[in-house]
Amino acid sequence: MDRRLRILSETGRLRRVIVHTPGEEVEAMRPSRAAEELYNDIIPMGVVRREHSQLKGFLAKVAEVSELRDLLTDCLATPEARNDFSSLLCTFYKAGHRLEELKAMDAGALAKASIGGLAARHVQLSNFIRGADFDIPPLPNMYFMRDAAMVYRDKSISSAMRFPVRRAEALINRFVFERHPDFTGGGRLVDGPALVRDGFSLEGGDFQVLRKDVVVIGVSERTSADAVDQVARTIADTFGEPVTVFAVVLPVARATIHLDMAFTVIDRDACLVYEPVMLGQRRAKVIRIEAAPGKEARLSEADSLLSGLESVGIVLRPVLTGGADPLRQEREQWLSGANSFSFAPGRIIMYSCNVHTLESLSNAGFEIRSADDFLEGGVDPLSFKRLAVGFDGVELARGGGGARCMTCPIERED
Repeated sequence: MDRRLRILSETGRLRRVIVHTPGEEVEAMRPSRAAEELYNDIIPMGVVRREHSQLKGFLAKVAEVSELRDLLTDCLATPEARNDFSSLLCTFYKAGHRLEELKAMDAGALAKASIGGLAARHVQLSNFIRGADFDIPPLPNMYFMRDAAMVYRDKSISSAMRFPVRRAEALINRFVFERHPDFTGGGRLVDGPALVRDGFSLEGGDFQVLRKDVVVIGVSERTSADAVDQVARTIADTFGEPVTVFAVVLPVARATIHLDMAFTVIDRDACLVYEPVMLGQRRAKVIRIEAAPGKEARLSEADSLLSGLESVGIVLRPVLTGGADPLRQEREQWLSGANSFSFAPGRIIMYSCNVHTLESLSNAGFEIRSADDFLEGGVDPLSFKRLAVGFDGVELARGGGGARCMTCPIERED
């Protein structure tokens, strides 16, 4: 069986996707450290697992779904792999005193410890003084799979995570894409963990593939302008052909940490947008970057993202997150109303709590259904011309993301 990586758009028929079901790592967080962990609040594991199961269960109806922890466990099958991974973790966390313990674990236990954490055994005075809870910290943001890893064409991209608290996620994802035979594809395009530094960061929530030769990247709190320049050059030089990159300069705010909090593609000719950031009078600045192999990039400003895309033959009609009312727009954007995930052209899944966004989608010709309709019945989601599937996610949203954030698609039809 051909186990290729292939992403040429945001809406091509989904074939394979990676998710991570939230586990004990989300309940290893103290309220006093929620902000430090980049959360709006603490969340209960039982509830978020139930909500996430709707998303995963629905996706399993339309694609092959893999769990990150299962893939990591597969990659740790040999003693050599466990030694390499244990050394990687201990070097990153400066936890050399746990190295032999980690090496002695079986594959499942080691994968669990790397995500769920390993309680501190204080041997360093500095850790004892600051009261560190863990030698290997838990990763409560891991269920936002998209941030740490992405695929473009036939290659993987490991993110250069902006905040140190999330950088281990990218290391783990890189290890999987390096070692698992079903996920190596055409190799790695960008090695974010090796490149990350002050002023250089790149996260998957800002990276959207509109066409084989057109990419949109948010310049945000989490993705830097220098990283966008490098990605444009790397794409052109690696594939040996020109690429157009639209850089969207987002406001630095909790509500717009990534581009997909304000813009996602939902059909070949439609997108879901947060109007103030994408269309309003104070809309985000958009820079068009034309990169060609071995040449300096050419930069120019576009009036808006949608007009820039139209200039390269991609015409998208906007559907407004929250509808036309500014109050509803702001409230539903905060709950990741724009953060939808397409599993086929014109067919998306998103949080059901954003009722005014769903109403906007209905007005744009989308049938509105609950994920439970498909989990409990025999209706084929792909039989609809346009479909918006709602699933429960109020607690998941408190982590700061939506359906696109929680999915890492690795193969779509063209």
